[in-house]
Amino acid sequence: MDLRLNGHGLVLRRWREDDLPTMVELFDDPDIAYRTPLASPFDLAAARAYLDKAHRLYVEGQRIQLAITEEGDDRPLGEVLFNRAGRTIGYGIGAAHRRRRLAVRAVQVLTDYAHRRLGLPHVYLEIEPDNDPSKGVARAAGYRPTGRSPQPVTDKGRVYTLETWVHDAPAAP
Repeated sequence: MDLRLNGHGLVLRRWREDDLPTMVELFDDPDIAYRTPLASPFDLAAARAYLDKAHRLYVEGQRIQLAITEEGDDRPLGEVLFNRAGRTIGYGIGAAHRRRRLAVRAVQVLTDYAHRRLGLPHVYLEIEPDNDPSKGVARAAGYRPTGRSPQPVTDKGRVYTLETWVHDAPAAP
């Protein structure tokens, strides 16, 4: 049950056991801790729990979590994920690898997969109103705000809102 998606110079692949130390390097980051539900600090124990949960949710058909790598280099640079229930995509890029359009390209590849392979007419991103870098990713990947009221979320004791952005499947030729 291996899943590999290629496109825009990237290879998106499932996380593996040998990725655990790299996951710590990527996700033990204050920006990622602030914007995501990932454990903080994100140590090897947190990486192990995250990997185990990612595999379980994949097998159950609930979520796809993929390491972002570049063609010709299998080293993970971040993650892109798809939650089937909400049809939402999320992503996180390691601090050392930002500003290389990795998030934009990974979102484009996974969005295309959701439309073409999963047959979904709409795919969504959920973004905090003050998260300008993620809004830039959304726009560059072809998403637009839905205009729905932001939804409140509580995570790790922090209360915030999320705006919903949508990408519509291309019209059939």
